[in-house]
Amino acid sequence: MLPSRQGEKTTFRSSPPIRVALVFAALTALGVWTVAPHVLLSAALDAAAAAVILLPPVLAGLWLVPVFRLGDLPLRWHLLLGASLGLGVISLLVLLLGLCGALQRGVWISLLGVFVVAGIIRLRILLRNGPREERSSNSSKSSGATRAGTWLWLVLVPFAVLAILAAANAPGFIWAEEGFGYDVLEYHLQMPKEYLQSGRITYAPHNVYANFPMNVEMLYLLAMVVHEEVYDMGTTANMIHLVLGALAVSALWVVGREWSPRAGQLTAIAFGSVGWLAYLSGLAYVEHGMLLFTATALASLLRAVARPEHRGSRGWIAVAGVCSGFACGCKYTAIPLTVLPAAVAMLLCFGGTWRRRGLDLFVYLLAAAMSIAPWLTKNELMTGSPVFPLLNGLFQAHPPGWGEKESEQWNRGHAMAESDRGLGARLYALWGHVPADADQRFGPAIFLLALGGLLGRRLERTDLLLLTMLVIQVLVWLFATHLYARFTVPFLIPLSLLAGRAVLSGNTRRRAWITGSLLVAGAAWNFYFAACLNAKEAPRGAPAPLIYNGVVPGL
Repeated sequence: MLPSRQGEKTTFRSSPPIRVALVFAALTALGVWTVAPHVLLSAALDAAAAAVILLPPVLAGLWLVPVFRLGDLPLRWHLLLGASLGLGVISLLVLLLGLCGALQRGVWISLLGVFVVAGIIRLRILLRNGPREERSSNSSKSSGATRAGTWLWLVLVPFAVLAILAAANAPGFIWAEEGFGYDVLEYHLQMPKEYLQSGRITYAPHNVYANFPMNVEMLYLLAMVVHEEVYDMGTTANMIHLVLGALAVSALWVVGREWSPRAGQLTAIAFGSVGWLAYLSGLAYVEHGMLLFTATALASLLRAVARPEHRGSRGWIAVAGVCSGFACGCKYTAIPLTVLPAAVAMLLCFGGTWRRRGLDLFVYLLAAAMSIAPWLTKNELMTGSPVFPLLNGLFQAHPPGWGEKESEQWNRGHAMAESDRGLGARLYALWGHVPADADQRFGPAIFLLALGGLLGRRLERTDLLLLTMLVIQVLVWLFATHLYARFTVPFLIPLSLLAGRAVLSGNTRRRAWITGSLLVAGAAWNFYFAACLNAKEAPRGAPAPLIYNGVVPGL
């Protein structure tokens, strides 16, 4: 718990956030135990295994924040930036050392130990010498209401329960829409397993997907190295992915908290109560990592646009670029869905002369390019193309196991269906995958709240930046993707932030009551559909080693 300032008296029992956190944890544990008692123990073990991998880089990342000269910051910003920068850097470190053959357990346990010690030292410095908490213009007016509304966080308990239940299933057992985790078994976990068994990261001529950037998969590989286990890391990888999603929720809270405490809460709950987060927690994919880095990048851009003349504004732009590059290192689709929208929004919505905007954009793109460069360089050296197997008609790369026949097969397999190429078909797909999704993984509340965030007051640069990003993301999805439902997930970032701004108009009790009621009703709606999907598909399977070793009867 943070030390109280002079003149303030805060005790363990009197701190509302601590009480809410304890009740939240207790209710989540009770919910999991009620549905599947054995999952509670396996989830606790997986959470401990995931913490061994995630906590050291999050702590060590606190040392990276001062590099960008951002000035005095509240602790929440240090923790957010430290988490994103630390996780991004350690993923690249696993890549670089893995290429050198340094995947020995002793090496990585030692490194993680050093990270923990260094991070604790930095955290103690921040706690001792940290700046005073910044207060927005709205926060002082509603401190009492904010304390009373702290219990609203419990709205997320059912979604935490569903996420844990989904994560407890071994890869390959849930979500028919995803081929029952086919991609997880094909490369998200398969390639880390092969790298561990070979002792190094190498070119894999038998698996073209191994050439995709793998920032999140490097965390899965690290878990396999440190715990000296492959199959049991399936559910641990799910838990790592779940935690990355939780960090994305906290990132959006940090952004909204800049506007007011209530806005921060509304933003985070609007995001955390969508069905997509619980759904993706049952898959050792990369979307939650991409969401975390995208959220942090956007948070940094919003901080910069709110303080255009601040001497640290360009530092914030550099952080945004680095985190955007990390998002691209999770998934190539972040290039058009994160970097492109952010770049256009910067040009249109940032203040100052066009020369200044151009320099800001250059800093952003340079930082993004530098943080994804290790993956592009690795591909260039191994295959002859930085983005292999994409754009192979341009780069003409033919590494071992790959020729004209394979290129043609790839192009056919990833081409958009002829029936989906018309504008009407594309718009119909957007309607069917987003507002009219059969499983309601967006839900109506986030759209209604986002609309409320745009109405009833004069729009600011922040609103225009978020709206610009959302519009470009939708256009990119419509005209530059395969129209997969999962590719719409990045829409959630600007939508949630616009939803959080719904409480900034008028700042009246009536508006707070309306937004709060809509949030709770929307969460109930989303939970109903998410619970139905979970009940229909989740088998509550046994631990992965028992499943894959054929111990479980009937498997």
